[in-house]
Amino acid sequence: MTGILTLDRKISFYHWGAPVSTGAQYNGVDMRAEVMLLSRNIKIQGNDTDAWGCQIVTSDFVEANKEQRVGRTIMDNVEIYNCSQYDTWKAAIRFEAHKLGYSRISNSAIHHGLGVAVNVIFS
Repeated sequence: MTGILTLDRKISFYHWGAPVSTGAQYNGVDMRAEVMLLSRNIKIQGNDTDAWGCQIVTSDFVEANKEQRVGRTIMDNVEIYNCSQYDTWKAAIRFEAHKLGYSRISNSAIHHGLGVAVNVIFS
């Protein structure tokens, strides 16, 4: 590995960084910031219909025949846009009564929602 980056087109947005803190130059404020790429492989987009955005809900439950269902959500590189419901706890991603399964959300972005981004409820 050489540590050299070669671009095949012009950069769309300006970004400035520094190898050490800039606090001494800006009255104690470090002006550096982590940058994440918000372009994802999958985009889940809700429609704003009277402040009712989409929700992704994971839950465990028991069927009428007593068969137990275990919820599971595995998300990686997903963009979640314009989801959740205004003035409620109905988040863009909600885990409710989800105790048995394993779930993971990684390398993902939740933005421009109408309410709470993530809500975990144990009951």
